Amino acid sequence: MKIVVIGAGYVGSVTGACLASMGHKVVVLDKDIDKVSKLKSGKSPISEPGLNELLKEVSISGRFSASSDLAETALDADLVLVSVGTPTNKVDGSADLQAITRVFTELRDLLIRRESSLAIGITSTVPPGTTNQVARKILCNEPQTSGKFTLSFIPEFLREGTAISDFKNPSRFIVGVDEKQDADPFLLLRPDLSDRTHIVGISEAEMLKSVENAWHATKVVFANEIGRISEALDVDAGNVMDLLVLDTRQNISKTYLRPGFSFGGSCLPKDVRSLVRLSELKAVPSPLLKSLIPSNHQHIDSAFTKILQTGKSKIGILGLAFKADTDDIRESPALELIQKLLGYGFELRIHDFEALRHDLYGANLATLQNHAHIRRLMHESVDQVISDSEVIVITQHNKKYLSYVRGELGERTLIDLTGLTRKNV
Repeated sequence: MKIVVIGAGYVGSVTGACLASMGHKVVVLDKDIDKVSKLKSGKSPISEPGLNELLKEVSISGRFSASSDLAETALDADLVLVSVGTPTNKVDGSADLQAITRVFTELRDLLIRRESSLAIGITSTVPPGTTNQVARKILCNEPQTSGKFTLSFIPEFLREGTAISDFKNPSRFIVGVDEKQDADPFLLLRPDLSDRTHIVGISEAEMLKSVENAWHATKVVFANEIGRISEALDVDAGNVMDLLVLDTRQNISKTYLRPGFSFGGSCLPKDVRSLVRLSELKAVPSPLLKSLIPSNHQHIDSAFTKILQTGKSKIGILGLAFKADTDDIRESPALELIQKLLGYGFELRIHDFEALRHDLYGANLATLQNHAHIRRLMHESVDQVISDSEVIVITQHNKKYLSYVRGELGERTLIDLTGLTRKNV
């Protein structure tokens, strides 16, 4: 294909050079004349290992060039990738989309002049909704552009310093489109990744990129907070974290990385509080750790709001223990939600496969004694809880409940707080 990459920054320069090395004919476009001049001479405008050598190779081959004229380069292009900057807006912290707006205004004018359709993909990191609410709206501003373009969001996962290696061997290739058939021209970008290609919705693809960066930032901050606390206690944080990542069942895995209900039980809440208190005693700031318990409670408040918004009063709760296959109700988020609902006068029916079905002891018994009224709300039959309720709330990720809630619920509202009924669970 003839591909135009708009933006000669880290993403654009690397992407353009790598695509050219795969056999595509690539033109990298930028308003900065100095960047264009460097690229034309086969030199990189940025510092990235191996990029100078790759640019020299693809320039000699004739498959790579640079320009500052969109109309000249993209009038006969097969595909355009938009890789311009989206820096922080200094006024409110949002993403500054001025460059995106400018580029798509120019692309709209270009489409009016083109006879054939153009595939346009955004690789710039943008807030979810930008591709459709900003880019698509601009392109559709003129009736002459109708049917002349296919739009996609294609997140890039290049790390500065290892960008070429990351491009050549990614863990997956994500194509975000509104309609599955719209992905066809973008799949031609990376036919080598057919076994790692995922076609998703545009907003999902946009969100994924932002979430990945937030996750990486969270890991850095978490490790640094642990480092500061460990240092204050004269503990070798490096060894601690080395041992942490050896566990690929829970610590470095998909375990716990599924949107669901709040955490609870005998371990997580108390140990987070204990670590936060320890950091306070050592005068070590730990804002990330300190935010965990409040954020956890916010999730329970969010669940309560969802139930309140149904406008219905008869609520069936599926799951009392903090997780499936246990009778442990200590600091169960379901218990906290139930208390909140009772306080607002809701009529509740509760089921759990394990909790309150036999004698409890110790702290678990003490929790029940503090919530003795809960026992009278418990029911033996899941079907009875469902039939007597207007709203069914799943508070426990227990697959035993699936057969009950996947059937006909009539006019009953289902609120799945755990993600149990999502596909591919």
